[in-house]
Amino acid sequence: MSPSLFRAACGVCLFLVIVAAKWATFDRFGSPMPDWDQWDAEASALLVPWLEQDPAFLGHLFAAHNEHRVVLTKLQALALTVVNGQWDARLEAVVNAMLHGLVACGLWGLAARRWAGLPLALVWVVLAVVTGLPLGWQNVLGGFHSQQYWLLGLSVAAVALLPFARAGSARWWAGTAAAGLALFSMGSGLLAAAAVGGLVAVRWARREAPARDALATLAVAAAVVGAGFLLRVEVPWHQEMKVRTAGDFLASIAHSLQWPWREQTWAAVVLWLPWTLVALGRLRPRPRGETPEPRDDQALLVTGLGGWVLLQVAATAYARGAGGGYPASRYMDTLALGVVANAFALAHLHAGTRPRLVRGLGLLWLAVLTAGLPPLVRDTFGSDLRDARNYYRKAEGYLRRYLATGDVAHLIPPDVPYPSVEGLVDRLTIPHLRALLPVPLRTPAALSPEDSAATGFRLNDARGWTTPEAPRQGLSPATPALDYGVTWGSYGPTGAAARGTWRSGVLPAPARPWLRFETAGHPGGTGVALALRAADDNRVVGLIVPSREPGESWRSAYVRAPAVPYRIEARDESDGHWLAFSGPVEMGGLSHAAWQATKHAGTLLGTALAASLALGLAALVRRRRPAG
Repeated sequence: MSPSLFRAACGVCLFLVIVAAKWATFDRFGSPMPDWDQWDAEASALLVPWLEQDPAFLGHLFAAHNEHRVVLTKLQALALTVVNGQWDARLEAVVNAMLHGLVACGLWGLAARRWAGLPLALVWVVLAVVTGLPLGWQNVLGGFHSQQYWLLGLSVAAVALLPFARAGSARWWAGTAAAGLALFSMGSGLLAAAAVGGLVAVRWARREAPARDALATLAVAAAVVGAGFLLRVEVPWHQEMKVRTAGDFLASIAHSLQWPWREQTWAAVVLWLPWTLVALGRLRPRPRGETPEPRDDQALLVTGLGGWVLLQVAATAYARGAGGGYPASRYMDTLALGVVANAFALAHLHAGTRPRLVRGLGLLWLAVLTAGLPPLVRDTFGSDLRDARNYYRKAEGYLRRYLATGDVAHLIPPDVPYPSVEGLVDRLTIPHLRALLPVPLRTPAALSPEDSAATGFRLNDARGWTTPEAPRQGLSPATPALDYGVTWGSYGPTGAAARGTWRSGVLPAPARPWLRFETAGHPGGTGVALALRAADDNRVVGLIVPSREPGESWRSAYVRAPAVPYRIEARDESDGHWLAFSGPVEMGGLSHAAWQATKHAGTLLGTALAASLALGLAALVRRRRPAG
C-alpha cells in the first residue's frame, strides 16, 4: 500500500471510529425528541414560518437566537426536516456526528501532509480519543448543537487556508468563505478571522508574505471581525452569566486550559507546554537576512490552531465565567481541539534538532493527558449521560401522554423539554408543527374493525393511565398497557388459547415511507400473523414482525409503508400464542435510516477499531522490516 493510500485509509478509519462512537452514545442515551432551544430556534423561528410561507422567513432565518446567529444550524435543520418530512433530533444528531468526523479528518489531513511515523500516529490516537469519546456529550445528544461543529470546522478551515494563500487564489477564496460563514455558526465565529489576522500580521512583519497578499487578507479579516461586532446581540437573561471579577475570569480560563483535569491547575502548564514552545519560537523576531523555512508554515499553523482555542476560551470565560466554574460539556469539543493543537506541536518539535528531548516531553504530556481522562470519562458515563437518559425517557413519556390526551397535567416540570409548560403547549397547538413530530411522540393512528361484530381481538384504551390498575383488555396480566394509544389484543378469558381474526377499515396510503407498530405477544409465531393488505385486491403488501419476539412486553416493529390504500389484518389461530398491536405511526425515510445507523453503531465501531488496529500493525511491521 502506497503511503498516500495508507494515510487515506487511516483517515477513513478515523472518521468511522468517531461517527460510530457518537452514534452508539446517542443510541444508548439520546432521544429523537426536540429539546429546549429547538422549540424556539427551529420550531417557532424556522419550521413554522417556512410551512406557513411567512413573507418574513429570511428575517426569521437570520434573527439572533440568544447571542448567536445560528443560521447554518437552522438551514441544516430545515433541510433535514423538509427532505425527511419529520422533525427528528436523532437525525440531526446523526448528521452532527458526521460533521465532527469530517472536522477530525480535516485535521488528520493537515497533519498527514506535514509529519510521518510516530508523531503522526500520536495525532491519530489523540484525534480518535478526544473526538470519539462523548466528553462533549451535550453536543452528541443535542440535535441543535451542530453550531459547535460548524464553528470548529469553519474556523479550522479559515486558519489553515487564509494565512498561507495567495490573494485571489482558490484557497484564499475558500478561506475567506469559511471565515465569513463562521459568523453564522455562533456568536464567537468572528474569532476565526481574528486569529487569521494575527497570523498574517506575523508573516508580514517577518517579511514572509508579499505586502499585496498580506494587506488583502488583513482587509478580509478586519471586515469579518467588524461584521461580527455589528451582528453582536446582548440578551438581558444571560447577563448574570457574564464574569464579574478578574479572579473569576482567570479561574475560568485556568479550568479550561487544564482540561481534561478538574482539580489540578498545574496540568494546564504541562498540557499547553508543547504549543507554547512552538508559538514562542515562531513569534520571535527573525534576524535580517534569515531565509524562511518550510517548517515556519507548520509552526504558524500550530500557533494559529492553538491561538484560536485560546481566544475561544477567553470569550467563554467572559460570557459564561460568572463564579469561575468549570466549562460545560458543550465547550469541551473546542477544548479538545486545544489538545490536538498541542499534539501537532509535539509532532512539529519532533522533526526538529532535539528529537530525544521532545520524546521525553511527549511522554510527559501524554502521561498527564492520559491520567486526566479516566475521571472525566467516569463522570460522563456514570452520571451525566445516565441523568440525560433518565430525563429524556421521562420527558418523552410525559409529552406522549399529553399529546394523546390533551391533558396538561401530564406535563410535570422539571422533566419537560422546554423551560415552561405553557410555552410548550402553545407551540404544540400549531398544527403544522404537531404534524412534524418524530416517531416516539406521535400518537398511533386510531383503528376500527371492518366488521363491528368481529370477535377474538379486544380493544384496550389506557391513554393517560399511569398506574398499575390501567385496563388490560386483550393483554396478558404481565403486559403493561400502552398509556398513549389504543391497542387490540387476542389474549382473552381463556388466556393465550383464545383465537380470532381482525381486519381494520381502509386506511389511506401513508405520506411517509415507513410505518411503526407497537407489538406484544408472539407476532410472527406459529398461527399468529399481523399483515398489511391492499384494499383493492387483498394482496399482502407487508408483514409486521419485530426483530425479536416481545412476549409480555412491547416491542416496535417497522414495515415499509404501502403505496396504496390498505387494511391491517391480525390473525391468531394458535392455542399457545397471542398477539397485541397498536395503530401505525408514520416514519420518515431519513428518520428510519438514522435509527438504523444508531442501532448498528456498535458493530460499526468494532469493525472500524479492528481495521484501525490492522493498519497500525501493518505500519509497525513495515517500519521494522529491514530495507532491501
